[in-house]
Amino acid sequence: MAYRMIQWATGHMAKMAARAMAERPAYEIVGGFVYNLEKVGKDLGEICGTRNLGVKTTNSRETIFNMDADCVLFLAGAENDNLAALGDVCDLLSSGKNVITTSVEFIYPKAMGAEFEQRIMNACKQGHSTFHGLGVAPGFGAESMALLLTRLSNRIDQLIFYETFHYDKYPSKFQMFDLMGFGYPPDDPAPLFSNLEIVGHVWKHSAMLVADTVGLKIDKIENFRDVVLADKDLNVAAGLIRKGTVGAMNFGTRIISGGKPRIIMQHYTRMDPELAPQWPAGDGSWTIVIEGFPSISATIEIGIHGEIHSDQACLATAMHAIHAVPYVIEAKPGILTLAETPPMWGGEAFHR
Repeated sequence: MAYRMIQWATGHMAKMAARAMAERPAYEIVGGFVYNLEKVGKDLGEICGTRNLGVKTTNSRETIFNMDADCVLFLAGAENDNLAALGDVCDLLSSGKNVITTSVEFIYPKAMGAEFEQRIMNACKQGHSTFHGLGVAPGFGAESMALLLTRLSNRIDQLIFYETFHYDKYPSKFQMFDLMGFGYPPDDPAPLFSNLEIVGHVWKHSAMLVADTVGLKIDKIENFRDVVLADKDLNVAAGLIRKGTVGAMNFGTRIISGGKPRIIMQHYTRMDPELAPQWPAGDGSWTIVIEGFPSISATIEIGIHGEIHSDQACLATAMHAIHAVPYVIEAKPGILTLAETPPMWGGEAFHR
């Protein structure tokens, strides 16, 4: 019997998830929620670029809440409005549906505060449902892979995770400009990332999850954002970045314990590969560094044959969510973190 799925939102990565589920007989999409009024009433398959699924999209939350389904892939960008997204997630859980989300704010609900976490726990209890946050980076490399490597360590002085990306081909104007702040003067308060607390929403969850899992006392959390200005006009997929505005940035979170930075999670990203040569190079790679005994470095690259790396990372995120469906449905009610997931493989991908 197929898993009965609801897809919430139809953005770039969500479309990839819908196409992947449509190709797999183990998944039956029974509902689709959209925000854009122009998409309402259309077949979800048409919107997402796959076969006709016989699923008419809706923007009615009540219609979705009342549907019979096993699991919801909540693929909306919660950074626009955390509290509204939390309300939707809790309503879905309370209605008896398991929820898997790729929103970074939900990877480790404890990081958003006790009230945020408690609301999700209460909703899971009411609906006898399970909540699971995941992704790629954050949501896999910085947590699952980093924790796995600690098995090899005798002593760990510092754990560092960093991601490197070129975002010149990423088409979202909101995420690149209004959220992160590319194309703005460095001190402009308009982009959301000008607020370091919002920067912390990206990596704080991963860093806290790792620290709590290994029993590392958190003295304080430091969020940071360093920028490099474009030395020429840059025409990128999201728009025009003028000379003298932000063209590269490094942002992240440090866990301070015992007066020292013990866990660092960060992202190096550029709109031109020649910018910020002092930073680690790479496009579409994640690196885990464990300073200690033994010292360890491991790098994973996504899109190794000339593909658009950001697209490949979106696909990897979608597949992580899809492969999580069976174990989330089988899990006991409550919040299931990445540190608590059972062994799970993407073995079916060998048979595609």
